[in-house]
Amino acid sequence: MNKKGYTTESGGRQNGFAIEPEINPITQGESKNSFLLFLGLLLPFLIGAIYYFKTL
Repeated sequence: MNKKGYTTESGGRQNGFAIEPEINPITQGESKNSFLLFLGLLLPFLIGAIYYFKTL
């Protein structure tokens, strides 16, 4: 966290740090990378589950 001066709802600050975190929207590239990583992790589990249930 940084000390940019974000305040609490009552107008105070705790120890000089912001209560609310700074909002950093994700970019299109980060979104695509996250989706590809998610698929890369999900597919092996699905393939493994299908293989497991076929061998029962």
